[in-house]
Amino acid sequence: MVWVVEKKVFYHILDMGFESVGIPVRVKFEFDVQDGRLVKDSLEVESIYNQPAVVRRYPGVKKDVLEKEIQTTIHREIRKYLQNCGYINENIE
Repeated sequence: MVWVVEKKVFYHILDMGFESVGIPVRVKFEFDVQDGRLVKDSLEVESIYNQPAVVRRYPGVKKDVLEKEIQTTIHREIRKYLQNCGYINENIE
């Protein structure tokens, strides 16, 4: 059993119609690996980005919608990472 800690920067693309913005999100995620596979329910994720600056620069953006979209991006990128490393199968939800 091995506990893996990764720190990555993922970019959430915010499409404003007139402009696309890449928002950098620092992510730290930890998980347990046993026999080369991710242990179910062991994934822990922490993230940080400058939400006040994004909302200030783009007043039409709602904080709750932005947060939900960014969390979706984070989980998609972590899933890609885990699949590329062989910790999970590609068809697992």
